[in-house]
Amino acid sequence: MKQVLEKVIYYVFTLFILILLGKMTFKVWEAFVPWNYKTDLIGLFFVMPLLVAVSFILAGLSIKVLRKSG
Repeated sequence: MKQVLEKVIYYVFTLFILILLGKMTFKVWEAFVPWNYKTDLIGLFFVMPLLVAVSFILAGLSIKVLRKSG
């Protein structure tokens, strides 16, 4: 039961971090990248997987920090 709760907390952290990173990235993307289908495809196929990977890494690091401090 404890393992399941830890996984749920990990995925909630990941989702929260992904949403924050996505909002920041899309605001910068809209400000500096011209709109056309090529840049949208770059964002979809290269930037989004990178954001997902970074959010999993940051969630793992934040869980480690929380375990160590508490």
